[in-house]
Amino acid sequence: MSIEYRLDIIRLEILVKTPSKQSFNPLGFIAYALLMPLFLLWRYSRSSSLSTWGRIWRIGAVAAVLLPLWIATYAVAGYAFMDRAGYIAQSINISGTGSMYPTFPKGEGKDPKELSKQVVGTPGMFRYPNGIVLFGKRYFHHTLGRGDIVVVDNETIKEITKKLYGKPSGLVKRIIGVPGDTLEIKGGIVYLNGVPQKEPYVARGRSTFGGSFLSDCKALTVPPHKYFIMGDNRKGSGDSRHEAGLIDEGDVQFALPWEKQKGSLDKNWHDPTNDLADTAQISLDKNAFFKLLNRKRKELGSDPLIYDGKLALSAQKRGEAMLKYDDFSFEATKSGYSMTRATAEANYYNIVYGEWPILGYYEASELLDNLFEFPEGKKFLTNKTYDDFGVAEAAGTLNSCPSHVVVLHFAGFIPPNYTKEVIDSWKNALKGLLEVQPGWNGLKTYPQYYEKHKNEVDRITDLLAQRVAYIPGIIAKMEANQWLTKEQERDVDRDAGLQREADALAKALNSYKD
Repeated sequence: MSIEYRLDIIRLEILVKTPSKQSFNPLGFIAYALLMPLFLLWRYSRSSSLSTWGRIWRIGAVAAVLLPLWIATYAVAGYAFMDRAGYIAQSINISGTGSMYPTFPKGEGKDPKELSKQVVGTPGMFRYPNGIVLFGKRYFHHTLGRGDIVVVDNETIKEITKKLYGKPSGLVKRIIGVPGDTLEIKGGIVYLNGVPQKEPYVARGRSTFGGSFLSDCKALTVPPHKYFIMGDNRKGSGDSRHEAGLIDEGDVQFALPWEKQKGSLDKNWHDPTNDLADTAQISLDKNAFFKLLNRKRKELGSDPLIYDGKLALSAQKRGEAMLKYDDFSFEATKSGYSMTRATAEANYYNIVYGEWPILGYYEASELLDNLFEFPEGKKFLTNKTYDDFGVAEAAGTLNSCPSHVVVLHFAGFIPPNYTKEVIDSWKNALKGLLEVQPGWNGLKTYPQYYEKHKNEVDRITDLLAQRVAYIPGIIAKMEANQWLTKEQERDVDRDAGLQREADALAKALNSYKD
């Protein structure tokens, strides 16, 4: 019996041998493995050479060997089926960019690229779409809904992430609007189908503001098979409000349903009870922001700034003009009210000016984090030529929508450092003028000639006198390495024109025969 038993095991190994890769069918193999133990038991129970007890013993011996395999096969088959149907959660790495804070933690990197490499969470998410497909129709599947956390990817997202993080990747965001929903962002609040939303998962209530795709106070109805997604850290998330735009259902790769987030991911969410109250409106502590900014500058090797009330006043004036004319350009192309004009009205003058406007409401720490999130912000705020600083807030309307802007004003001094060649050119010009000036003035002592060419002589002597009057002051400023006054700058701008006019007059006067 023992020899026959070993032969049975050999036969079993042959019977369950995996088909070649060329013809391998996972579902067929699972069915094959599940039914084979039943077939073997049936086969051995039909042997006519053994007594009833012999057959029972033989079946028991074979079952003792097959039962663990059978159980394991059913377990593996069940798992494979569940996985194939998308019912098994898969760990998804969440990077430390902070766009889904507080649901997932922020990283501790110094820039977006470094943060993107950090893993701050590995939640289990379900492949999308999931379910069982029979005759072209999907059954027992999850339907995407509001509040679901999703992993999305498409060509636009690849371009955005490559530019921001150095390599293409997907995004992890939350579904806010499903097909048919009408969304509007106003006063830091999301309105869904006209109803203001209390969102416990956001980093801070009343912290949602529009972007390039969906600006404040612009209603958007989500089309069929499209979704509107946002990060929980609304002020630090690139999402459907911005370049990413609406997401196709086919862009969704994984989903974590809303109901499966409770009890695990909601531990860091806030109580949204009072989020819609006026008292929940965010305000900027300007003094706290100034201290945080100087601390950050010191960490990065830049000298601290000096707070100047005149720059705060110019920032206030600029903010009001920005909202009034919907013109946030530094050149003030629409309003005509530039930073230099605002600083002049505030009685502040300097050489180097910088301005940064930010729409929305911010606390001191989140404003600093937002500004330093991107390389251009870091470079601007740590500019070593800046000495003075001022900040102000302005409220108004944009496109009939209540709006709020924070304006930062920077200014500093750098020496002009005129070259020797430039200074010498002015000295030589003055020397030449002083040499020829007496001769041209002397023409007035010849009455006959002077009366005939009085207009030309008076004009050329006046031009020479003007240039001789202002050039010494320009030379003195340059030799002292000081910036020219506004009047001297105007003299420099018109000097070449005056010289050309004088040269033309001299040529004409010299051509006269009398």
